[in-house]
Amino acid sequence: MIEKTRGVVLHVTEYAEASIIAKVYTESKGLQSFLINGVRKQKARFAHNLFQPLSLIEIVAYFKKPGGLHRVSAVEASPMFKNIPYDTIKTAMAIFLGELLYRSIKEEETNPELFHFIDHAVQMMDVHHETVSSFHLSFMLSISRYLGFYPNGRYDKVTPYFDLQEGVFQETKPIHPYFLSILLSEKFDTLLTVSLEDSAAIRLSGIERKQLLEALVGYYELHHTQGIRIKSHDILSEILS
Repeated sequence: MIEKTRGVVLHVTEYAEASIIAKVYTESKGLQSFLINGVRKQKARFAHNLFQPLSLIEIVAYFKKPGGLHRVSAVEASPMFKNIPYDTIKTAMAIFLGELLYRSIKEEETNPELFHFIDHAVQMMDVHHETVSSFHLSFMLSISRYLGFYPNGRYDKVTPYFDLQEGVFQETKPIHPYFLSILLSEKFDTLLTVSLEDSAAIRLSGIERKQLLEALVGYYELHHTQGIRIKSHDILSEILS
């Protein structure tokens, strides 16, 4: 059956001599795999840059049975990026967030709320003119709400430690190593109180930003990626430091 849907590209694997397999989180069918033939040839039918991390596309494909590899009939940018491909920070952020979503989203069922949040967030990241140095941290926390492991509680003098393993602010320092210091727990709480739209207003030092990114990556690995390591944040940390 031929169908049209919007989607966000999460991961691409080279296939055969000049083709690729793209993992795309779609609006109408959840996470799907698409075969795009000949896209790495010089005179390809579809531009290769349509399948960069977090690219927003409208795709027409021959959908097979669930879990199958679908062949693409037509694809176009929806919308075309203005800044992400030309901004070093935003490019690195897109690579990291694409990997994060690829490791986190496993469902083939439709989830319109999750898709629309990702769609809105990516478009906002693209057109935002200020440096989006804390955007990825706010995005990670926002997505965790949809994925079912959003942090519980709040930072205060009674509960000054955030336990990454339990996902909650607590009174005493945990006996395991997976927790935030009092200072970082307070900064972490600030991230929880600020919307994605206002994330540019969050003031963090380069060291704090790096530590919080490491902590959130660990939080995802503890709760949602089934032990699979997320790797691309190292490059982003270096660029933002």
